[in-house]
Amino acid sequence: MPWNILENLWNRTINTSAVITDKQWDLEIKTLFQLGISMEDTVQFLYFEKPDFETFKTWINNQKKNGNTVVATVNNVLSEQDLEFWDKNGYVIVKNAVSQKDCEDTVNAIWDYLEMDPDKSESWYKRHKDQKGLMLNFSDHETLNKNRFSPRIKKAYEQLYNSTKIYKTIDKVSFNPPETNEFTFLGSPLHWDISLKQPITFGFQGLLYLTDCGIDDGAFHCVPGFHNKINDWLNDLEPNENPRNKAIETLRPEPITGNAGDFIIWNNTLPHCASPNKGLSPRMVQYLTYLPDDYDASGEWI
Repeated sequence: MPWNILENLWNRTINTSAVITDKQWDLEIKTLFQLGISMEDTVQFLYFEKPDFETFKTWINNQKKNGNTVVATVNNVLSEQDLEFWDKNGYVIVKNAVSQKDCEDTVNAIWDYLEMDPDKSESWYKRHKDQKGLMLNFSDHETLNKNRFSPRIKKAYEQLYNSTKIYKTIDKVSFNPPETNEFTFLGSPLHWDISLKQPITFGFQGLLYLTDCGIDDGAFHCVPGFHNKINDWLNDLEPNENPRNKAIETLRPEPITGNAGDFIIWNNTLPHCASPNKGLSPRMVQYLTYLPDDYDASGEWI
């Protein structure tokens, strides 16, 4: 157990003047992910409970998942056509990455966590304390963990990274109910989740559709092919132009639809967003990313 790394994390909740570098932060997050623990849950425990280090160690031991779980080996899941599509568009869909049964179990777990009734639409808009915008800080459940060990998802990431030296994140879920006269979309506009300082950190992102998602159901949107243009686009900006604002004003994302169990992977240089749900029921997704072992997001944020 890398207690020295986790002790540094714990110490900053006690000693608020402690200095941290971006590289330290990346290492702490990676350590927690490899233990099967989310950063959000850890930070919440540390700052609200303010435990001594022995108590924190006990919490870590109770929270960690079986690190010896082996993802089944499968043949390539992305065809040559899929890889050509990826090279051109910067995203790809892994069909049937997770079974319908596992999607249903995950959806039911989300309903239970939110204490909402799928058959009573009036309950969908009572905000839960762990909701922030579309995001729900819900990451520790057996069905979420099962989805994270999908061999088809892992294999797709391995093919795209051309490496088996990758590790999975422990991320949250999203709950996007239909808009009404009283409720409007809470999602973010077109954006990136990374710094745009060049050279941009290399990595991919992914989400699992837990419910069928058509164009009007709050589909994931991105700007296909932008990964091949982003460096020139950034270099062509005027000195006073904000790239994030410029993207919202000028770029036109496209909806990426899918069925429950389909998994979307996209290059992190693609600007992306969720969209207002004009359908009849909430859109639910689970976020799941694999990152290279040498992933390094340190540096200036632009």
